[in-house]
Amino acid sequence: MPEFSKISYYDLKLESLNNRLPEAVGRKEEMSRIARVLGRHQNCNCLVAGPAGIGKTTLVRTWAKSVASKAGKSSLPLIELGTESFNALNSTATVPLQKFKEALESLPSCVLFIDDFGQLIYNKSIVLNYMIQLLKPLAESGKIKLVLCMETKELRWLETQQPNFLGVFETITLVAQPAAEQALILKHALKAFTKTSGITAESGVIDLILSLAARFPTLGQLPTSDINILDESLSLARSRNEITISEENVYKIVSDKTRVPLAQLKTTDKEILKNLEKDLSSKIIGQKQPLFKITSAIKRARLGLKNENRPLGSFLCLGPSGVGKTETAKLVAEKVFGKKESFIRIDMSEFAEAHAVARLVGAPAGYVGFDAGGGLTNAVKESPHSLVLLDEIEKAHPKVFDIFLQILDDGRLTSGQGEMVDFTQTIIMATSNLGVNEIIDGFKKGMDLNSDLFIQDNLMMELAKHFRLEFLNRFDAILVFNPLTEKDLLEVAKLEIKKIESRAARHKVKFKIDPIVLFAKISQLSDPRFGARPVKRFVETTCENLITQKLLG
Repeated sequence: MPEFSKISYYDLKLESLNNRLPEAVGRKEEMSRIARVLGRHQNCNCLVAGPAGIGKTTLVRTWAKSVASKAGKSSLPLIELGTESFNALNSTATVPLQKFKEALESLPSCVLFIDDFGQLIYNKSIVLNYMIQLLKPLAESGKIKLVLCMETKELRWLETQQPNFLGVFETITLVAQPAAEQALILKHALKAFTKTSGITAESGVIDLILSLAARFPTLGQLPTSDINILDESLSLARSRNEITISEENVYKIVSDKTRVPLAQLKTTDKEILKNLEKDLSSKIIGQKQPLFKITSAIKRARLGLKNENRPLGSFLCLGPSGVGKTETAKLVAEKVFGKKESFIRIDMSEFAEAHAVARLVGAPAGYVGFDAGGGLTNAVKESPHSLVLLDEIEKAHPKVFDIFLQILDDGRLTSGQGEMVDFTQTIIMATSNLGVNEIIDGFKKGMDLNSDLFIQDNLMMELAKHFRLEFLNRFDAILVFNPLTEKDLLEVAKLEIKKIESRAARHKVKFKIDPIVLFAKISQLSDPRFGARPVKRFVETTCENLITQKLLG
């Protein structure tokens, strides 16, 4: 039988009178709903759900403070069951369940707030059943009015395990607060920090924190992530004997947390967009038209001109191997999202069977692997500002396409755990080798491979054999990456030589290569079917061997 290490209660009204409860910022509608639900005659219990850090505990405590400030007009004492007793739940605890039951039954009529209830029961069916046996009769009787807090995934699990238990609750789901309220929350936090530390902040610090937290959701859930950045920036200022939190402090903290270089972090979104096509073209050779279409779509999305309920951009990239499809995806991820790690690559050949869908979104509740989640949903939930590359998409099972049809259409996907994963800040790129023969033939004939006419007349029939037309039509563009000319391959070789020089910089190595000799060798390696890969191998092998011989004498 489960046991609890400690049971402690404290009166939230008394906490309020002693000024130990938080100040409210916004959430008036949610607090009003709590009051209305607890004031009902039937099913007068609340379940507050939302991601960790969104403010569930603060909401309930703030509501308690609002009740306490009404000079005792409410006849219901507010009592909280200490969160530490739940965190210490284990098989070797000292207080048996019977004592817990006796404690609950001895309570007077009251509102009982059990914080982090989801942590107590999640994936613990035996504990859940015991708790329901204790709480449901009390909740149904109206003697105790319950307010429970849990995360969204914990709620979804509870729905599959004990839906009848939820019938006595009104669920209040929290979403992120508006930017104006986020700013006010930060101002309240800064005021509290200033009072204890004496350190103030530059005028633009709060706006900077808000913009960076919105730009990098991996920093955590708002408003907790905002407050943590402010708090750590203050700590940095103190360690430097500074009396003011500067924007430089904030940039340093966010750079350390996100691993985005300071120089890139300080670059504005408009500067990135303005130079995006130029930056890509300097490293992706021979693909002017695809790069123009990619950058145009991304610019429209980032400026708010596209449908905000779809990904920032979605592209089906066709063409032979070695012409820059994957390299383009990596570079777009780095330039648009600020770091190389904002790149999620999925080998679609691993999803050739229908049952493999669960590996993308996660197994449903009750199945093995439910708690692990899915490879796609986990990755995007952790890094919502990322480029998702679907490599060799034609090799996936048709059921997999249904998942991506929903993503391309609605910008969201429900995971196996029941959580809604947002894809509206991602870029989706899919690669395929379908139609390679037609593309090479068109290239040899000098045709415009990215024209609607060429795609419709030469590629669409082949694509339709593998994809439904409604799926193809969801992409912002179908892009054809051109086979590389000998001139293009020469430029690729020069870029590869620069990369090798960079790697060997500590040896102070520079190459002097006759362009005519290099071009002659590249001409021998030119093959539209294989792109730049043979050239890259030749350059790497030749240059690295020369360096090795030179260094070893």
